[in-house]
Amino acid sequence: MRVALCVSSTRSGRGKYGSFDGSFSRFSTAQTFGLPIFRVQRIELLKLRLVCTSWKCLLESKEFQDLRLKVGSAEAWLYVLAEKPCRSPFRAFDPFSNKWFSLPQIPRLYDDTIWQGFACVAVGPNLLLMGGIHQSTNAATPLYSSGVVCADVHIYNACTNQWSRGASMSTPRSWFAASVIGDCVYVAGGQGHDRFLDTVEVYDLKKNSWSHVSSMNCARSSCYGFTLNGKLWIIGGEVMRNQHRVKPGRGSAEVYNSENGSWSLIPEMWLNSEKVPGPSTVHCGRLLCVHQSKLMMYAGDTNSWSHVGELSGAEMFSNQNSRYGFACESLNDELYIIGGMRMSRHYRHSVQLLNTNEACKLTPSCGGDSKYTSWRNLSSMGKCEGTIVASAVMTM
Repeated sequence: MRVALCVSSTRSGRGKYGSFDGSFSRFSTAQTFGLPIFRVQRIELLKLRLVCTSWKCLLESKEFQDLRLKVGSAEAWLYVLAEKPCRSPFRAFDPFSNKWFSLPQIPRLYDDTIWQGFACVAVGPNLLLMGGIHQSTNAATPLYSSGVVCADVHIYNACTNQWSRGASMSTPRSWFAASVIGDCVYVAGGQGHDRFLDTVEVYDLKKNSWSHVSSMNCARSSCYGFTLNGKLWIIGGEVMRNQHRVKPGRGSAEVYNSENGSWSLIPEMWLNSEKVPGPSTVHCGRLLCVHQSKLMMYAGDTNSWSHVGELSGAEMFSNQNSRYGFACESLNDELYIIGGMRMSRHYRHSVQLLNTNEACKLTPSCGGDSKYTSWRNLSSMGKCEGTIVASAVMTM
């Protein structure tokens, strides 16, 4: 690796990207590969932290991350956690190099428990894992049958490649919805120790603190959360009757406006009112989900869905639900389908664990008479395979 470190200037200036204070000079004069350090590929940043203490502090600073975003140097990576093999670490996928990297193991997790029902989101250079239920694999322990719902928060910082603990949620919860608005993480619903929840909390990463906001209209669990046009959407799930004896169907959704703290109910929004939401993501500014091997895109103005494509290999299987447990994420205007399981074509009760990673170009204008979707195979997850229990896209 060729590295050239120049003496920093403290003079303020104005350049192509607008006004910067003296800190911009620190980034522009530190060079590697003949480029200002803020333009170096993300894959090299962890190596550059080892050059010297000043570079380590610089690369871990928020102003450095903000500058990469401002000048268009930030890169989006995909993070996934596969169910198999047991206790495998998170894997990060770099689409530019088409390579996977393993994260450090999450510290202080119990060796004899299974962690389920937690939520995963990305905020800036941070990956957050929240809540869930710890269930023992040892039949001799009290946790074996019921498990313990937790409020724990684990934070992975991609700048330092380390895990740390964040402030715990006010309410322990599992199988809940989570999404991000700005720099704040919202969690909603789920299952508590003995009941379904309608409460909503928001986490401020800068302050490392949680606060409550208005509760949803109804308690719901196994729901899905996403952010669209600055509003928090909570869709589907198992819904409980509220204090007014109102019980919306499983196909309902609730939308939270953070500006005025109000919730609005959409009685029938989801494609299948009999099941919890399938793999979904926000793609090209629209909600996209996989429904019976079809790629469906939602139009909020008409509360309707359109068929825009097909899942990879869908034409090969007569069973519309032959593939399940996969992750669906949007990355650099492409749709990614990762891992999961597939029913065998020849043996009814046999399943194939998948480690595949596929991507396609898909826009809201796709569809029409032809629903053919061109998928391309990318580097697989290797030994990691099966159900994807958590996924997120992080840009830094």
